[in-house]
Amino acid sequence: MTYTGRTLGIGLMNGEPFAFYLLCSRSFPKRKAIVKGRAVYIENLTETDNPYVSYPVVRLLDGYAVVTNGLQTDFIAQTLEWESPKKALTHVLDALDYERDNYSTPRIAGIIGTDGRGWLGFAGRDEFWVKTLGLKDGKAFVTATYDLGLVELDFPVFGSAEELAEKAMELPFENKVLAIGVVNEGSKWKVRAFP
Repeated sequence: MTYTGRTLGIGLMNGEPFAFYLLCSRSFPKRKAIVKGRAVYIENLTETDNPYVSYPVVRLLDGYAVVTNGLQTDFIAQTLEWESPKKALTHVLDALDYERDNYSTPRIAGIIGTDGRGWLGFAGRDEFWVKTLGLKDGKAFVTATYDLGLVELDFPVFGSAEELAEKAMELPFENKVLAIGVVNEGSKWKVRAFP
């Protein structure tokens, strides 16, 4: 198995857009996801002065869902009020750049629209990209902070946000802590965390 660190994916299942976030961590495995209305937050449960281990991870808007591995979540959601998804990802990821921790952790971000369109972005120390992706049913485009790049995977069938989070936890990556599933059901976002 591969250690990918923070991992996220976007795709379509039965014509409906979905996104997932899989938190894999060697350094801070004691974390939980807290769902508050139209947002989800990662809370670290270990004492540390590291500012990057607790953060907003999901923000649900009327037309979009934003999923990232850091504080860029809220900035991207705010920028979507006046910019296209591609420009929102480009501007925010470029401005914030990678995290200034011991690992130079890349910032990753995804946006899915209720209309089935999707975008992913990556801001690393030596790599930067933002892509508009043609989503296909039963597949997910996935990226991660470490050792994955951008891949397209066949994704197992699921019927709810909770099942999506469970399926994300079954992906063949090391040190899995938790997963979050976001699905669009009849133009309404549903979000669940697992476990």
